[in-house]
Amino acid sequence: MNAHAWNLDTPEQWLGLFGAILILVAYAITVSNSGKRRLAYAISLTGGLLLLVMAMLYHNPGLVLLELSWVAINVWGLWKLYREEKPA
Repeated sequence: MNAHAWNLDTPEQWLGLFGAILILVAYAITVSNSGKRRLAYAISLTGGLLLLVMAMLYHNPGLVLLELSWVAINVWGLWKLYREEKPA
């Protein structure tokens, strides 16, 4: 693989692109203050997981660390929402 090539020749490259798009969509939902926090967290978590898979396939430790953090933050956010909505 040419490090300077901008192409989508492999499934993992498509996976990474789709993951990035999902994270951007989730961010747009969040900043729109639409009240759809659960949806934003879920979409962002999915995007992070897709990018994590790509980072692991390409042996990119910096991106793996970033995406593990991203996934953990979104899981924590979903957990907080669950706890807030759980009846006492």
